[in-house]
Amino acid sequence: MSQKLKSAALLAAVCACPAASWAAALPGEANFTGPLVTPAVNAMPAGMVNIEPYLIHTNTRGSYDNVGDRREGKPMVRQWQIALPMTYALTDTHSVQVILNAARTSGAGQHSDGLRMGDTTVRVQQRLKGPNADGTGLVLGLALAQRLPTGRYHRLDTNPLNGTGNGAMRTTFAFGAQSLYWLDGGRAIRWRGQLAWSPSPGRVRVRDSSVYGTDSGFRGFARLGQAWNASVAAEYAINPRWVLVGEAIWNRASAIDVTGTTADASHDARRLAPSQEFSLAPAVEYHFTPNTGLIAGVQFTVAGRNTADYVAPQVALNMVF
Repeated sequence: MSQKLKSAALLAAVCACPAASWAAALPGEANFTGPLVTPAVNAMPAGMVNIEPYLIHTNTRGSYDNVGDRREGKPMVRQWQIALPMTYALTDTHSVQVILNAARTSGAGQHSDGLRMGDTTVRVQQRLKGPNADGTGLVLGLALAQRLPTGRYHRLDTNPLNGTGNGAMRTTFAFGAQSLYWLDGGRAIRWRGQLAWSPSPGRVRVRDSSVYGTDSGFRGFARLGQAWNASVAAEYAINPRWVLVGEAIWNRASAIDVTGTTADASHDARRLAPSQEFSLAPAVEYHFTPNTGLIAGVQFTVAGRNTADYVAPQVALNMVF
């Protein structure tokens, strides 16, 4: 998902995790699956399971330069991604989530070698404050997420599109809040927000061709910096089946320093500039039952610096057991 094929998988590897959220029936007959990106804050009853497979098609239209100007990108890079968040409620206030994903990328007549596994995320959440009996009231939660480098990021041979990870063991701390308001006629509005921070995961060993722009014969390291994320979303329940969703997302990543030696033993040092991205994600939800809902929408960038300009239609099926 980058303008340059050599770094096509880097942005996809650091994107925010999908928002698995259970669809709960409330006293006004309102049901919610949760928005596309912002993670759930409330907890499910102990023993319940939430599975929400996503299908995402990302089209990179260009990039934003260091001053925020948009530049047209050719060739366009396209990526099909499958994400599978699975959440289990350990108690009424604690839950654990595992997110698996895989992607296939293409551009300029090239494509990755089939569907490639990406990095895996394990997320543990503690609810600090629960809702009132009618679903209203402020809900607060803390989460700790650990990213596992299960996606390939270096030794990509002659096909850089095979890169689907970044090689880093990144830890993320997040604080979330949400609240529900009942309106006249049984309608409801629910808002949700999250603020997250990731400290630097330190050095990542890099060999040969990689998502960091290195070539065959390279031997060295990449040092990743801190990362931040903030998002806010609102869901408007028209009736028990239909819900309209609006969401805004901000991501920022510090610079990445890459150092090492090339195939001819010369020193190679480069810096990938700090990046930030602003995107929107409108969507619509349809609920078959209080425990099964479909959400479809599109996430697209509206501004940024040193990042890709993309549009990503996506659909997810939210199921609670």
